[in-house]
Amino acid sequence: MEEFYGIDLGTTNSCIAIIDEEDSVTVVTNEEGQLTTPSVVAYDEDGSPYVGTAAKSNMANDPERTVSFIKREMSNDNYKRRIGNIDINPIDVSAEILKKLVRDANQKRQDEEGKDPIHKVVITVPAYFGNAERTRTMEAGKRAGLEVISLINEPTAAALSFGIKNRQNRTILVYDLGGGTFDVSIMKIQNGVMDTLATNGNHQLGGVDWDEQIVDYVLQKENFNTTCKELKEHDMANYGSLIIGAEEAKKILSTPSREKTTLRYNYKGIHNTEITRSEFEELTIELMKMTDQLIDTTMEMAGNPKLDDVLLVGGSSRMPMVKAFIEKKFGITPRIFEPDLAVAKGAALYAAQEEKGYTEVGIQLGNDKGSASYGVAAYVNGKEMVCNLILMSDNLCVEKTFDEFSTLNDGQTSVRVALYENRVNKSLCEVPMSILLQDGDVTWGYPVPKGTPLKYVVNRGKDGIIKVHCEIEGKTADFVINTKGVSLNR
Repeated sequence: MEEFYGIDLGTTNSCIAIIDEEDSVTVVTNEEGQLTTPSVVAYDEDGSPYVGTAAKSNMANDPERTVSFIKREMSNDNYKRRIGNIDINPIDVSAEILKKLVRDANQKRQDEEGKDPIHKVVITVPAYFGNAERTRTMEAGKRAGLEVISLINEPTAAALSFGIKNRQNRTILVYDLGGGTFDVSIMKIQNGVMDTLATNGNHQLGGVDWDEQIVDYVLQKENFNTTCKELKEHDMANYGSLIIGAEEAKKILSTPSREKTTLRYNYKGIHNTEITRSEFEELTIELMKMTDQLIDTTMEMAGNPKLDDVLLVGGSSRMPMVKAFIEKKFGITPRIFEPDLAVAKGAALYAAQEEKGYTEVGIQLGNDKGSASYGVAAYVNGKEMVCNLILMSDNLCVEKTFDEFSTLNDGQTSVRVALYENRVNKSLCEVPMSILLQDGDVTWGYPVPKGTPLKYVVNRGKDGIIKVHCEIEGKTADFVINTKGVSLNR
């Protein structure tokens, strides 16, 4: 029986899971015996990388040779960093994390069961990741020597894992607050099939932002004339030391029995600074409001359905303030469901379902949602706009025809087709709010009058591949937007 890994490639921690011979979804421990691996990569003097707990310790000792929170840079075209003779980029750093996860899991298979290695995987991504981030995640898998069957949104994966023991018909909101990203998705489970009603998020909002608020609090309380942001920009050694201490303080304050803790750190001497849970919650109230706003937008996109459950996923969702916020907002006691493990387990389930129709356990994935809107440039009332052909609120599987487009000027012999991605769930979007994915010309070689019809047919399948067919004067162009990349075929 062919086997597959499901991988949660997280901002702060990563995890790998498999469906074993007893049809149980199991998280595979790493070489150190841990269920999760810190998503941190450090480089020796000779350029050799090492990943995980040892690398995380290096954040304070040798930050100039250590890379953390790289997932937040997946959309950053301008990310530049050099360690020794190595040019660092988000794809290669992510590939090192993936290598560590799979290498350790395969070694465990070999040592304990004498089994062959596995190289087929499904990797999870934040629901809010767009085409660029997804393309780079796929490339990271390829550079790690893996065959990436597919990507799956993190909240969707968590809900699949939840469905193993909760198959009854229900509508679920997944609140996924990870170390560096936040996603919210609304799912409907009916007759063993799970459909995504809406999804939203922010991949620059996560647990590390709560940690940085603790660091700022400590610096201000002890009258240090600096901020967390300044340390991050100019003093990575002290930033790394303080952020590790702040993360530990956050974990302690997330324990129901602990109302306060003392942060011990070395910054211009040894210091001990006390922080209470109420102080921590007051410091981070604006961050909680940001998640609240995203929830409201997502609920509206889904048609404001009545919720049966709220599922808390991601390590930072353990904070008592999250549970209290959900109870107050919805009148529902949320379920904290394996916040560190559920996403990887759901990815393993999805891998088996997609590759071999595995139906022994859990629910099946029905309609999912895309993470962005996609459109073409056109002039509307004299202004260039992006006319969205596929909206964020559309089902993943969708086909539409648009015949209201036409040439702008008399005498045109060609048109420029420009495909854009944006986060606006409306038919029109300002060009500066969009990202150009690709453009190309369709030429027919003779002048036509203004208003000559131009037709678009857009299709997106379950695999997430978007096909845009353009037709004018008998000439056509077919664009393909794929999580594996973008190409133009004529």
